[in-house]
Amino acid sequence: MAVRFRKYFQQCKPVQCTGRRSKQCPEAPKRSNGEYKTCGVWCIEFFDDNKQWQSLTFRDIRNKTDAEKRLTLFISDRERGQLNLPRKKNIPSLKEYSETYLECYKAAKENTFASKKRVVNALVEYLGDYRLDKITPFVIEKYRIDRKGKAAVKDGTINDDVTVLSHVLTTAIKAGIVEKNPCKDIKRLKVTQVKDRILSQAEIALLLDELQGKDRLMVLVGLFTGLRLGGVLSLSWNDIDFTSGIITSSHKTGKLVSIPMSEYLRSELQSYGKHSTGDMVFEVRALTCAVVVEYSTHFSALFKRLGIHNFTFHNLRHTFSSILQGELGIGAVVVQGMTGHSSLSMLQKYSHTGLDNKRTAIQALTDHVLNTGKKVALAIAQ
Repeated sequence: MAVRFRKYFQQCKPVQCTGRRSKQCPEAPKRSNGEYKTCGVWCIEFFDDNKQWQSLTFRDIRNKTDAEKRLTLFISDRERGQLNLPRKKNIPSLKEYSETYLECYKAAKENTFASKKRVVNALVEYLGDYRLDKITPFVIEKYRIDRKGKAAVKDGTINDDVTVLSHVLTTAIKAGIVEKNPCKDIKRLKVTQVKDRILSQAEIALLLDELQGKDRLMVLVGLFTGLRLGGVLSLSWNDIDFTSGIITSSHKTGKLVSIPMSEYLRSELQSYGKHSTGDMVFEVRALTCAVVVEYSTHFSALFKRLGIHNFTFHNLRHTFSSILQGELGIGAVVVQGMTGHSSLSMLQKYSHTGLDNKRTAIQALTDHVLNTGKKVALAIAQ
């Protein structure tokens, strides 16, 4: 701990300086009364309790003698614990704080945690060494340019990154670590909406002709029920009631969805079930995010090998909805009742009549896909 005279200008260093400008100073502006302005200030430098280097300046001190007297008082107050210092915050880097941030999401759903972790890891790769208070709009803009240039990611993905970074910084504000969120000054990149990819009649015929075994049946279930890949993989034989022709699946929101089976799909499942020995229809492993990603990658590659490009298993769900509503004229309420979406309040009124409409819709879809029925428009629950 010591006192030091801090000069305002670098040019003063080679000049013997007492804190007051004189003729030998590189810059010597005078006050209106003719006196030279002071060009520096006395300060006390020391390590605080957090071992952070601090410097306190005293603009009312004019010479070293007064500064040393102030230092004596400073030391005395500190020893008595009466020193009220402006504490410097020990602000962590993004890499350090990301561990705390992710810890808060460990209790969340596995997919939610995996998604957060994936984005946070991408942020840490580029910005991990930055202290949270040093992440500025300029730093974020540079991150977006670098990320897009090196990894060739889509604008929508970069927008998601910034959204997660904003949430990270918001939690840091609530924790009292930083005071502002620079992401609020960042305009999101404009993303062009891409029309959902659906199968053509020729592509559906190709899948039915070329696929075999488990892959074929999973595609049929996805196409004729609209279930997500996770929903298909989580099916057990107990979820399938062959007597009533109903598949019961848990939507991602936790709500149970009942979907009628066509005679065609019921027959395919029964044939497959004759060779099954376990409780699960397709996957016996615990349904983790990694397992779903594994299957998703497998099907995307499979479709590509068959010449069906830019198509994923999830697009079977889009095909399901598109054929029902766009080509067969099935009402939105019926379709949403099977896909699990509940944005329409009318879904709450569904009971036995709704199930009959679902059966009619599923059979119409099956006939359309297999090209065994007339292409008629059904005006169900418009």
